[in-house]
Amino acid sequence: MSCARSGALLVLLIAAWSMANHARGQATDSAIAIDAGQSSARFVVHTRISMRAEGSMPQVSGELLGTPAGGWQVLVYVDGRGLLFDGPRWMERITRSDAFLAVDRYPGIHFHSGKFADAALRDGGALNGDLTLRGKTLPVSFQLLPSTCARPGRDCDIQVQGTISRHAFGMNAYRTLVKDDVEFQIRVRLQAEAPPS
Repeated sequence: MSCARSGALLVLLIAAWSMANHARGQATDSAIAIDAGQSSARFVVHTRISMRAEGSMPQVSGELLGTPAGGWQVLVYVDGRGLLFDGPRWMERITRSDAFLAVDRYPGIHFHSGKFADAALRDGGALNGDLTLRGKTLPVSFQLLPSTCARPGRDCDIQVQGTISRHAFGMNAYRTLVKDDVEFQIRVRLQAEAPPS
């Protein structure tokens, strides 16, 4: 066999080995869907008249990607059109309007986290990622709260909270009435594992 043919065969074998290992690595990653019926997102707006205005968005979906050994990423999708408001009606109109969340024009609120360690699901820790709000995507830093059970997402909620600047996402109206900080709280449950076949 010539040197050229031997070299080509070696390259093909290395490529096949790399593809097989890549496929094995992908196969070990899991994608666990969020249980939309048991998950929700809340937000709190602070006014300059010492009043909290709270709302919830119960239409939450997404998935937890990764493995305990390799780390996780969480992808959360919220449909803002399902917004329910706990405060006065005039605050609900402001919050839903184009001047604020603009949920009719930009219904999708998305959070894609960076990778975090399995221990953070139990112990809590920083959760960095990208938040898409009003059609604008910006890096944010949220916080994973410590778990209250041994199997976070299964036996208790995975809880995420954080504060964003509404001005950074283009919500510049009502400055004399509404403060800049908006608090977000996300509670996630995962779908039950399929029984082994």
